[in-house]
Amino acid sequence: MKKLAYVLSILFVCFVSSIALSAEQKSAYDIDYYEITYEQIITDFMYGIEPKLIEYYDTLKLSEKQKIHSLKGIAGSLTLNHMFKTLIEDIAATDPEATFVFTKLPKDDYSNLHLLAEYFRQKKEYKDKTGVELTEEEAKSTRKLYKALFGKDYKH
Repeated sequence: MKKLAYVLSILFVCFVSSIALSAEQKSAYDIDYYEITYEQIITDFMYGIEPKLIEYYDTLKLSEKQKIHSLKGIAGSLTLNHMFKTLIEDIAATDPEATFVFTKLPKDDYSNLHLLAEYFRQKKEYKDKTGVELTEEEAKSTRKLYKALFGKDYKH
């Protein structure tokens, strides 16, 4: 009887945990990010940053349809390892440090996401050390260094 009670209590805890986890990873627009990304790290990133993006999109006065389209677009772009200026601007305006999780992805498959995380890490490190933001001039210098090191332009 004790074993049955123990097993039932474990099952109950697992059940409650799974409900809590699924509730924690809920999209305001019922978007299933895993269905878009097929990558748990990117899925978790999207669920985590979505409320901040929605708040940001509210300041831009985007319609609900535009917000959904943008959220799905970001998830799809990240999955394809694509970087677009607006994607970077949206993340930078909401939670750039959230990108640090991208370093857990396979670097060969997600090289641009690794670069994005590194870019935001360097910006944070620079601001932490100097107390000011990295200037556009310094950012251009960094891009020139990237081209010199890798023989190609950094893709936005």
